[in-house]
Amino acid sequence: MMKIDDLISMSIRSLWRRKLRTFLTVLGVIIGSCSIILMLSIGIAMDEGFKEQMKEMGDLTLIEIRSSRYSSSDDSPKLNDEAIEALMQIPNVTMVIPERSIQAYLQFGKKRTLWNPDIIGLSAEEMDALGYKTEEGRTFETTDKDVIILGKAVLSEFYKIGKEPNWKVANPEIKPILDKDKIEILVGEYHWEDGEPIDTSYEDDKKIDFPDDQEAIVIGLFPEHQYPLGYNIYVPLELFNQLRSAQLEYELDLLGEKDFEDKYGEDPDEEIVYYAANVKVAHQDDVVTVQEQISEMGYRAYSDMEDVEAMQSMSSGIQAFLGGIGAISLFVAAIGITNTMMMATYERTREIGIMKVIGAKINDIQNMFLIEALMIGALGGFCGIIISYIISHILNVVGESGALSIDMMGGGNISSIPIWLAGASLLFSTLIGLVSGYFPARRAMKLSALSAIKTE
Repeated sequence: MMKIDDLISMSIRSLWRRKLRTFLTVLGVIIGSCSIILMLSIGIAMDEGFKEQMKEMGDLTLIEIRSSRYSSSDDSPKLNDEAIEALMQIPNVTMVIPERSIQAYLQFGKKRTLWNPDIIGLSAEEMDALGYKTEEGRTFETTDKDVIILGKAVLSEFYKIGKEPNWKVANPEIKPILDKDKIEILVGEYHWEDGEPIDTSYEDDKKIDFPDDQEAIVIGLFPEHQYPLGYNIYVPLELFNQLRSAQLEYELDLLGEKDFEDKYGEDPDEEIVYYAANVKVAHQDDVVTVQEQISEMGYRAYSDMEDVEAMQSMSSGIQAFLGGIGAISLFVAAIGITNTMMMATYERTREIGIMKVIGAKINDIQNMFLIEALMIGALGGFCGIIISYIISHILNVVGESGALSIDMMGGGNISSIPIWLAGASLLFSTLIGLVSGYFPARRAMKLSALSAIKTE
């Protein structure tokens, strides 16, 4: 039996004697290999772009739900504390964070907001679960009480009290010193004309108590570009509950019982009904299942994973389509290898006969042809990888210049070739060569030695 190095040496000499045919066959494999790598690389780059967009979406393990609090149906579920507990019992749910919100004015020194932004109440644990990050300062700690985090968009909404705003000129931002300066939270109402507190009941013009101001130290600022963080105000849960109680008591006196219930749809002594909540799920793979269960409970549920699944489905379809186009090219290359090796058996019939006569094993002859086919596939695959990386780099450079900008990719690379794709392509090309050389090798094995020697 011939040694493997002898077989390899004979295969190389045989391919070298037919340089043009070998080159054209290898070129076919290169084209096929490049096609499938580049086609898949475009799909992979698109998928990476989708993943970048997913990161910008925020926390993919959150589900937003809305209650039917204002629904005319008496059977519609209300999002109260009992409902929060029921939601917590759903498998894979780690936390349910109801949306606690009131509207109040803010005052900093001699400046006050002309409108009352949303004041959101959150615990330190809830803020961590939501993944909120400040641009300056810090978020809540469990020991925090009278502190506040401002959205940066609110900083330019403070106007000097008693002075008519100049709408033609941009209002300068206030600049609170973090962990030192205080903001006053005003839960009462003010006259639009003169900015004075409203301390008379709408119902019977009786004098009512105007709620005391609550001071809180500014500990952080949320970035303006992140909605709604940049436009809201956040306080610890204990402070929020104090503010809400003071505001409800004041507005009940201000509006009267009937108008109060028309406005809020609730009695201040009754249980709280939330308008919305965020459900934190243990893993994003469980989000859709949990969302379906929430919907079955009668709540309107939404999560970014809905968009993500649609994006991933589209990405997978595109990758399959592009990969199919590349696979066709590689299949054509496989036919070329088969044709080359089959022609080699016809041209080398006499050589095969002589090898058999001098005692060469049938398996050696088969292996020689298989090694030649394998070399063609491996060489074509290797060159295809190198050329693919070059073309991929060119595409990305051109793409960065804007000539091939693709919005679906989020402004990222046009082509991305991971190591596993290059390795898989080389292995696949080599395997294609091996399989393509199998039938020519089998024919060489079956040739009669006497007939082969007589062949001219």
